[in-house]
Amino acid sequence: MGPWRYRSFVFAGMLPVVAGCHAQSSAVRPLLEDFSTAYAALGPEPFALDLRERLAAVPPDSVLVRQEAAFKAFHAQLSGVKDEGTTAEERLLLDLARFETAHQLERIALERRWIASGRPMPVNGASKLPESAAWYKLLVRRFTGYDRSPQELIAFGEREVARCHRAMDPLRSLLGARSSDPHWITDKALVLQRFAAIDSTVRTRLKGFVGAVEVPTVHAMEWPGAGPHTPPGIYLANEDNPYGTDVFQFNFHGGRFDARALDWIYLHEAIPGHHLQSSLRRKHPTNDLRALLTYPGNFEGWACYVEYYGTELGLYTDPLQALGKWEWDLVRSVRVVLDAGIHGLGWSREEALRYWETHIPGQPELADREVTRVTNWAAQALSYKVGAHGISALRERLQRELGDRFDAARFHRAFLDLGMVPLPVAEQHLYQRLTEH
Repeated sequence: MGPWRYRSFVFAGMLPVVAGCHAQSSAVRPLLEDFSTAYAALGPEPFALDLRERLAAVPPDSVLVRQEAAFKAFHAQLSGVKDEGTTAEERLLLDLARFETAHQLERIALERRWIASGRPMPVNGASKLPESAAWYKLLVRRFTGYDRSPQELIAFGEREVARCHRAMDPLRSLLGARSSDPHWITDKALVLQRFAAIDSTVRTRLKGFVGAVEVPTVHAMEWPGAGPHTPPGIYLANEDNPYGTDVFQFNFHGGRFDARALDWIYLHEAIPGHHLQSSLRRKHPTNDLRALLTYPGNFEGWACYVEYYGTELGLYTDPLQALGKWEWDLVRSVRVVLDAGIHGLGWSREEALRYWETHIPGQPELADREVTRVTNWAAQALSYKVGAHGISALRERLQRELGDRFDAARFHRAFLDLGMVPLPVAEQHLYQRLTEH
């Protein structure tokens, strides 16, 4: 799980915008700067994982009216800008601004209609909202970057569920009784020691995965106050925690940690997952719109994607670790189906639990935690698998087209260097940059 930042800005009134848009780079840059400044002042979309908290933060209609006027003005200007004469970076930012403007206009219109209907608060998911299909579409796009129907998401999730079972079956046969026996580590010092060894191994292989890069130290630590509903881990950059250093926290609730989760949690939360991605952004900070935006499909998708390449990074040498990776991938895959079922099709909690039990039987505490999470955090669980699939699909396309010229390390670094952009925008620009040379 990655870092989540909530930014709150006081509306400062309509800021001046560029009068007349030209293709020339000299005219595009001021427009992009004005868009970023106005976006920061508007603080248009309060971010919250919990759907009810997100709805409670919707401002009064008078604020939405001002936001709508600002985004309509920018939409008119951005529509008139041509790509000729602009740099690759300016084209990326123009497409980012266009993506965000279209999303915000749709969001504002929906929120205004929700306010007019009396600001009803849903119970048990987005399917209980007026215009539930429109709400779910909006939430899916915010968390993944893509427009996906509930039916498309369920079909994708079920394919991934089947893929996980296919990967786990031979590992279980190989491990025999070890695959089902508990593998708890109850000595916290041993957990920390194991993470330190993993860190050393991954760093020796990192250049082949993402090119030459210096990555700051990241420290593993117990997640303070973790409970039965706390996720397995979280990454906190030094600017987001009180510890004065970059950390990833693991859930040691009950005084134990599942040994099968060591490799994949490190890859996801530390290197080359969240910590590497965050470190590169800190090393090469952006002073544009990307610094204001959060796209979970980008960073959770990346962190999920890298878990599939643990072998390249020297991990999964113990089949138990490989099994642990696929066991958690199964959890994420089941959550895709549950999310679309609960929020898109109106599944009850009982229906969700039955689907869970079909694929992950005999773990009632985990079932309760994950179904509750999916119910409360509409569309958030999609960001991992849908995001990872988007990155993987682009990689496969480039591999087919470039053949022997495809360089995985260059692909990975180019993706990270794009910064915080939604995956459809990243796909378009990454493809262009890697095939034009």
